[in-house]
Amino acid sequence: MTVGGKFEKHFSVENLKETFVSHVAYSRATGIDNLDQYSFIAQLDDQVEILSRKCLAGTYKFTKYKLKLVSKGRNKVPREISIPTVRDRIALRSLCNFLADIYQKDIEFNLPQNIVKKVKNDIGSGGYDTCIKLDVADFYPSIRHKEMVSRLGKKIRNKDIKNIILSAITSPTVSVSRVTDSPSNKGVPQGLAVSNILAAIYLINIDRYLSSIDSIKYYRYVDDVLILCDGKIADEIAEMVVGRFRRIGLKVYDPLKVPEKSSIGLVSKGFSYLGYFFSGSDVTARVGSVDRLRQFLVSIFTGYKYSKQKSEEFLLWRLNLRITGCIYENKSKGWLFFFSEINDEHLLHSLDHYINKLIKRFDVGIIPKRFVRAFKELSYRKYETNYIPNFDNYDLGKMKEVLVKYFGLDVSKYQDDEIEFEFKKRLSRQVKDLQVDVMDFSYS
Repeated sequence: MTVGGKFEKHFSVENLKETFVSHVAYSRATGIDNLDQYSFIAQLDDQVEILSRKCLAGTYKFTKYKLKLVSKGRNKVPREISIPTVRDRIALRSLCNFLADIYQKDIEFNLPQNIVKKVKNDIGSGGYDTCIKLDVADFYPSIRHKEMVSRLGKKIRNKDIKNIILSAITSPTVSVSRVTDSPSNKGVPQGLAVSNILAAIYLINIDRYLSSIDSIKYYRYVDDVLILCDGKIADEIAEMVVGRFRRIGLKVYDPLKVPEKSSIGLVSKGFSYLGYFFSGSDVTARVGSVDRLRQFLVSIFTGYKYSKQKSEEFLLWRLNLRITGCIYENKSKGWLFFFSEINDEHLLHSLDHYINKLIKRFDVGIIPKRFVRAFKELSYRKYETNYIPNFDNYDLGKMKEVLVKYFGLDVSKYQDDEIEFEFKKRLSRQVKDLQVDVMDFSYS
């Protein structure tokens, strides 16, 4: 199928409706127009028809994004997240699917834990004694639009399609919409469905070149770069990589000049990457990652303490979900799934002990699942276990049970589609909390 044909497929009315149901319908976020997904449903047919018609004609323009500031910790500038309107969210997800379709042979989309697995294996080979960690400063805001359009032009010749992509990245992100707001002339907004794949396309030439060098092992997840090599060539490699990023407008902190941002060190002395800490053959979660999980475990008990219902059943359900993670929308979600490559059983026992202390501290009579067992089930019986819930396999009966038992709903008068909607809406909120456990893993 041609590129144009694939674009037409992804932006057909039928496909756009499916995208809304799969990726947008259960999200609580609202864009600058403050229209939520419930109000949007009433207009779905009209809105999707307009979206499809304008995209296929090449005339669709993205609305301004609403600014959301996310803290990165004390003394750090918050990250700016762009929140699109509901209709734009459908367009952006479809645009992401379209780009993934045409770049599937050119870009490898790895989960962080899969990259970590490769790092473990390469360290275990004993062929590399030095690691280079490089920090790309202001990655998304620094992407040049002209450079991006040039990359896209290698695959996409149609000007209308490129203009729609350009509209997505030039639409400004604002707290309050004003007539004086002007389009962005640089950068890719963070938080959009299309942001990560556009970043990967932008770096496609660098990734290809560095991955082809036999004497090093190169890994990149978004803006986190790690290179394993022989110490004799480390300075030379670091200088070369810094220079290649500079050529496309990206500033990488030089480990020789700014060692507090980027670094060169011996593998034997240990290093952190993607929330993990590597020390010889030992692989564990970084202290900050564990501390963040502990904070969220406490928040579950605190939420129970100050809730009106004080339901121990709901407390147990939320706690178990946080311990085991789950499978939802064909994806593995949760802390243990993210840190599935650790080999530190002591950490898992300490987390189980910590939960027991919280149970005594908040004086509740529950017996939760255990991190130790959940990790073993995940490692050896991932596709057979019932210990870790797979919500994709829940039928209407199980959905009703969850809504009644844990959320206290009376579903006796609900239609089947209403039960499914309520289940997915409430579950999506809980699963979103799971993802918070592993967000910002690259930051201290």
